[in-house]
Formats: sequence, C-alpha cells, structure tokens
Amino acid sequence: MKVIRSKVIGYCFGVSNTIEKAQQCIELSKTVGKPCYSIGSIIHNKDVVKRFQDLGMVTTTKAEGFEPGLALIRAHGIPDSLRRNYTKAGFILVDSTCPIVAKGAVTLRNAASKGIRTIIIGVKGHAETEGLQGVETDDGKVVDSILLCSTDDARSLIESKSLSENEKIVVVVQTTFPDSEFQKIREVLKLYFKDIRFSNAPCGATAKRQKAAKELASLCDAVVVIGGRESENTKVLAKVVGQSKKPVFCIENADDITPEMKKDLSSFSTVGICSGSSTPTSAIRKVEEILEGI
Repeated sequence: MKVIRSKVIGYCFGVSNTIEKAQQCIELSKTVGKPCYSIGSIIHNKDVVKRFQDLGMVTTTKAEGFEPGLALIRAHGIPDSLRRNYTKAGFILVDSTCPIVAKGAVTLRNAASKGIRTIIIGVKGHAETEGLQGVETDDGKVVDSILLCSTDDARSLIESKSLSENEKIVVVVQTTFPDSEFQKIREVLKLYFKDIRFSNAPCGATAKRQKAAKELASLCDAVVVIGGRESENTKVLAKVVGQSKKPVFCIENADDITPEMKKDLSSFSTVGICSGSSTPTSAIRKVEEILEGI
C-alpha cells in the first residue's frame, strides 16, 4: 500500500503554543510549589491530555473547590467572567489563547464600546464560540452579540427585523468554522445589511488544511483522518474528504485501527492521511507505519 501524507498536517501554531505553555506551566508549578491546572482540556487529543495529566496537570472547569495554583488558558480562550473568577480565587493564569482568537475578542469589545451591534458566526457550544460570547466591555457588561450557526440562522435574523438593514454591524467568526459555510452566511448578511464589516474569516491555517485534504483525496483511493472526536476542525476535514466521494476512515490514534479496518483498507492501493490541528506528529507516524505494513 502506498501512503500519502497531506501537505498540511500536525499541530497548528495555536496548539503548538498551548503545548509549549503547558510544559512551562508544569515546570513553574514545581518551582513555586503550587498545583497546576488546565481550564478545560488543553487540546482536543486524549493522548496529549493524558500525558499532561500524568505530569501533574489537573483539568478543571471552575475555580471553586480547587487549591489556588497555576491555571492554563487553552488556545480557544475562555469567557471574561471565568477568567475573573480564577484570578479572584488566587490562581495565576498562564494564557495561551490563540492570537487570532484573542483578536476576535478585542474586536467585539471595541465594537460594543462604540455602540456597534455585533454578530458571532460559529458552532454553538464550541469552546471558542462560548469564549467569544462571554466577552465583556470595560464596565463588566457582556457584549450582546448574536450567534449565527447556519444560513438558516442568518435568514431568520433578517426575517425577524430585530436589526435594521441600516444598522452598523461588526461580525467575528470562529477560527475553525467551515469556510464554505461561512461564505454562504456572509453573502446572506451582505445582501441585507448596508453597513456590515467582517473583521475576520476562518483561520488561514485551517483553510489551508482543508484545501490540502481536498487535494489529498483526489490523489488517493481512500483517506484516513486522524484527530480527536471533539475536534471541530477534524470533523470538518472528514466532511471535506467525504465530498470527494472517497471512503473516509476517522480515527483518534493508531489504537483505533481494528483488524476489520485493516481488512477494508487492504483493498486500496493508495491511502492518504490527514489530521486535525491537535494531532501530534508521533500519533500520525504510528498510523502511517501501520498503513505501510498493510
């Protein structure tokens, strides 16, 4: 079997930065003699999360009930109120919020301070989206943003007439939101609002990863997508590959490659592999070795 890697694979910058900050957090906690925490899973990869847990990093979702120590803010960022709670409880925050995500939060805050209405385009319940929905103004008020998750949401907003077509609007999009879906929502909003500004688009690295996955699918008989089940960008990769009508096999790591899957994969002469942005190169290499041995 011939195995082809995607041109864009492994960690993105935001995840690499979080991993580096997590290691620093653990080392510093040992130096100062304080416990070490991660506010939510540091990344969407269970093997990496376990590795850091084994090193002493405890995953939390709230400050209450835990001894104050060092707390890592992951790449997705967190709501301002949660940040404030940890600080007030005596925790030392180590911030690894992706710069692109942080910029979106600043945009929402600045727009609200000028009385400009804001819209967030993202996946409901996603950590980054929840962080953006929790952005506060300087006086501690949560920015009253409207969340749109689909073109249907955009059309419903317009039909509701809750916002005037002449109202000034600023839009921030979740960095890992599917670019194709974003463009559709963007066009719907542009047709209605006369003064609308899209402050960002889905992360360029994410878009390149999706483009590379699409190109990979055109070169292979089947594609194996490696990434966490909770990873939004991994889910999108699987959808992108699926649009090529090629068989898609979604796994978190090499342990997910069952005898049945090996049998299925053995019928293909060329198999591609791509990964979500939270998948370590070590996991990718293990999968690659197994596929090359089929």
